[in-house]
Amino acid sequence: MSINSDEDDTERQAFLPRDSFGEEKTPSDTNSSTSRHYRRYLRIALEVFMGVVILILSIQIIYEKDDEKRSPSPVPNSNVRQVPLKTYTFNENPKYLNESMFSSRDATLRTLHNWIELSAVGRGYVQIPNSDAFGLSEPYIIEDHSRTEPVYMMSVFHQLHCLSYLVQAYQSAFTGEALTQELAHHSAHCFDYLRQSIMCNADTSLEGKTESGPGWGSVHECKDYDALLEWANERSVWGWRANTVDTAIL
Repeated sequence: MSINSDEDDTERQAFLPRDSFGEEKTPSDTNSSTSRHYRRYLRIALEVFMGVVILILSIQIIYEKDDEKRSPSPVPNSNVRQVPLKTYTFNENPKYLNESMFSSRDATLRTLHNWIELSAVGRGYVQIPNSDAFGLSEPYIIEDHSRTEPVYMMSVFHQLHCLSYLVQAYQSAFTGEALTQELAHHSAHCFDYLRQSIMCNADTSLEGKTESGPGWGSVHECKDYDALLEWANERSVWGWRANTVDTAIL
C-alpha cells in the first residue's frame, strides 16, 4: 500500500506548479517577472502611440494635398472671409427689361444702359496684387491714362455683359436684321458661358405658384451684391462708368 501511495504522489507532483514543491521564488525572480511585464506593456503602449501618430500624419498629408489642389482665391469667399448672404425676392423690374424695349434699337440700348449701374465702376475689371500667389492665369492688360495695368474680370460682370449682349442680339433678330458671323459667334459664346454659369451656381431655391407668374415672388438666398460691388470698386483701376453716353451698354 505504501508503494502505491508513493507512486500516486509522484504522478501528482508532476502536474503541480513549481512553487508546490515547496520552492519559494527569490526576490530576483519576482523582479525579473515584473520587469518582463513592464517591458511588454511599454512596448504595447509605444506601438499604440506610434499608430496614432502615423494616423494623424496621414490625415494631415491628405488635407495638405487637398489644399494644394484648391488655390486660395483673392475674391471674398470662404478662403478669405465669409461672403455676406442676403435674402432677395425675385420680381419683375421694367427698369432693366420690359416688353416695349424691343420696338427699336434705340429703346433697347437706352434700357440696357440702366444695367451699367449693376456693374463695377471699372466694368468688372479688378487689380489683384501678388496674383501669382493665387494660381491665377495670365491677366488682361488694359490702358488707363497712357499706362497699362494687369487686371482680371470678375465672372459675375462677364455674365451680365453676356446677357446684355444677348438682349441686344434678340432685338436685332426681332426687327429682322441679318445675322452676321460676329453676332452668331458672340451669341453662341454667351449662351454657353451663361449655361455653365447657371449650372455652377446651381440655385436650389424652391419656387411655388404665385400670382405674379413663374419665378416671380420666389425667395432666394444670394450673395450680397452690394458687398461684391464694394469689393470690386475698391480694386478698380479704370473709371469706365464715368465716361459713358446714354446709349452705352455693358
